[in-house]
Amino acid sequence: MKNILYLSILFLASCAPNIPNAIIPEVKATQSDIIIDDFKSHITYLSSDGLEGRSSGTTGDRLAKNYIVNHFANAGGETERTVEVQEHYVRTSRINPKKKVRTYNIIATLPGNDEKLKNEYVVIGAHYDSVKNKMGFIHNGADDNGSGTAMILELFEKFSSTNTHKRTLVFIAFGGEELGLLGSKHYVNNPTIDLSKVQLMVNLDMVGRMDEESNVQLGGSPSAKNFSSKLHPFFVNSKINIIDLGKGIFSRSDHYNFYKNDIPVLFFFTGIHPDYHTATDDEDKINYNGMMEISKVVEPIVSEFANTEERLIFESMEDEEQKTMQSPSKMKVTLGVMPDYAYDGKGVKVDNVIDNRPAALAAMLDGDIVIKIQDMVIVDIYKYMEALSNIEPGAKAEVTVLRGEEEIVLDVQF
Repeated sequence: MKNILYLSILFLASCAPNIPNAIIPEVKATQSDIIIDDFKSHITYLSSDGLEGRSSGTTGDRLAKNYIVNHFANAGGETERTVEVQEHYVRTSRINPKKKVRTYNIIATLPGNDEKLKNEYVVIGAHYDSVKNKMGFIHNGADDNGSGTAMILELFEKFSSTNTHKRTLVFIAFGGEELGLLGSKHYVNNPTIDLSKVQLMVNLDMVGRMDEESNVQLGGSPSAKNFSSKLHPFFVNSKINIIDLGKGIFSRSDHYNFYKNDIPVLFFFTGIHPDYHTATDDEDKINYNGMMEISKVVEPIVSEFANTEERLIFESMEDEEQKTMQSPSKMKVTLGVMPDYAYDGKGVKVDNVIDNRPAALAAMLDGDIVIKIQDMVIVDIYKYMEALSNIEPGAKAEVTVLRGEEEIVLDVQF
């Protein structure tokens, strides 16, 4: 019998945005098995123009919340579960910091079936919000992060239908991630479970654009003792090519707030692309076959750490020097680039230069390695953030990049 703590199932189409010809797709029934058609129906709904984006505090945010609640409440048969909606308020503007809007964390809990281990947890999370619409264009966020949201919905349905897990499984769709990981920050500050008993947190953020080489980036493998060796069997026969980020930068998504609470984490990510944070991140560009292959790895990993008697032992991924460098730097400006998270050399390698932003206007190219900003040598992402925190909006700065074997100085207008 279902045990629903909080349920708000609305007639989803009744809240359609007031835009001409807005069409919200039909909410389709899904199967207990993880299949491409179900990934498609989830992402088609969440990233439709009818929702007009899913940024915090919007109608699309509320519609997405209702859709996720509906799925958590009804998918996977009559398995016992609890569904909760955790409201929280977030700032959406630096200009008016007192203005806040309401967004949500949607939490579905499947109790474990072992008398001892049911009091421990595996958390599976993804943020469901998208970035704010700009210049009248809808930012549908099909990959970021309709893809991760769709995968946790499908994993929930699969595990609720089999119902063989020993530990309790907690699925969370976070709101407010795009504003600074605010949903997961609110959750770890107001948890619905004992965080000290969390075995593992798995985060799925942008898993919908696997490339032709089947590359998937993995963060967090050093966050538990002997974790890499425990994970190896799940990757060795997989069709995906795991790029382990090691101790490289991995603090840009929701797993990081769990990591800061001494919880082992894993982060699956298919990488930055030209549609990232733009109005062209649409459903028709999703690699659904790639998502299936990723789910074939994630599902058994969740199952293994939900059922094994062994408890993972947390290990810090940072030494004291890294922790010092990682103290938050409030960046006042941005270059308008996305780093290559798999790069482990000196400097910050540019994976993607975003059009019409300072780096692009200064002729920076994909593949350039930022090695100096003004007089500060850039050894890693933390020095990069520190350097940008010292630059005022409207200022000019010299940015030195390594392009091939040549050092090039660019004059950047922020």
